[in-house]
Amino acid sequence: MKGALGDPEIRRILNTGQNETRKETALRMLKAGELSVDKIAEYAGLKVEEVKQLAELQNT
Repeated sequence: MKGALGDPEIRRILNTGQNETRKETALRMLKAGELSVDKIAEYAGLKVEEVKQLAELQNT
């Protein structure tokens, strides 16, 4: 019998939530305007391309 965290659906939901938190963190850093995209990606645990996309969405 699998434990709760072994369930693929639960794992997917957790991963989605963690990714959303990373993106929210990156957006706050972008708004502050004090760090480069590379540093924001590093600190938020995202890919540079993801942060660039967030920056573009923020500017529209």
